[in-house]
Amino acid sequence: MSKEIKDFGITHLTLGATCNFHKKVKKEIDASGVAALHVEEEITLYEASIENLRKVVNRQMAFAATVSLAETDEERDYLIGVINGVVNAHLRNPLKAKREAAVKLSADLAAYAGIARHEYTKQSSEVEGMLAVLARPEDAAALTALSLDEEVEALRAANEAFEAAYDIKITESTARNPQREADSRELREAVNAAYQRIVKKVNAYALIQPTDEINDFIERVNGIVALYANIAGGSASGGDTTEDPTTPGEGGEGEGEDGKDDEGTDLPFEPTDPNPDEGGEEEETLSVV
Repeated sequence: MSKEIKDFGITHLTLGATCNFHKKVKKEIDASGVAALHVEEEITLYEASIENLRKVVNRQMAFAATVSLAETDEERDYLIGVINGVVNAHLRNPLKAKREAAVKLSADLAAYAGIARHEYTKQSSEVEGMLAVLARPEDAAALTALSLDEEVEALRAANEAFEAAYDIKITESTARNPQREADSRELREAVNAAYQRIVKKVNAYALIQPTDEINDFIERVNGIVALYANIAGGSASGGDTTEDPTTPGEGGEGEGEDGKDDEGTDLPFEPTDPNPDEGGEEEETLSVV
């Protein structure tokens, strides 16, 4: 009886398991040789589909600029606190010149009370407005009277540094648009379809023109299929082998080799869909910073 690659419930694999399965199969294709398997026309699409799926298994959500944003925001928050603290401390200063300077600055800064607690980009605009007020001649003189010129300049520099870091974050975000907009369901369907075309081609040659290379390839892929059918919570079907994929020692139904799925739970597979024909789709793993 001719050999053939078995079928299994591939749509019940998680996104990460699906990608891993196809990488294992691709490795066997490379080992056997594309020409020996007669899949020259199919391999390019399969390789591209695997790579596209890999990019969305765990979408990149953290930004390298996040650390710089946090540091520069903290710096400007402290500087705002110092400026307000000094102004408030001099409101009852017995020295008239400093007390009057504090009263002037306190009135002009009242509109910016609490801005250190505001959202990043809102605070950036508010700090710009605050600095514009403090740059007026009368306010600049009052700042000098309270020896706050250095703190104000440091606040200006910190706000500019924050804006520069945010521009870097925008650049990072723009570069991720293709990944962000990719539909994981469509990518999974595409790679599975590309795989099925290879399976049909190899099975056809195994039937009408079998070779040792093709038969060996089918044996190795069926070994992969047996393991991943186990992970998917089902069994492989078709072909001429009678191997039970739930053989003790290789994990029974409901147990994966590593005992966990892509999301780190104690289940290595998604619950079997009551409507298998519709396929399964899990939540994508996102890590947001």
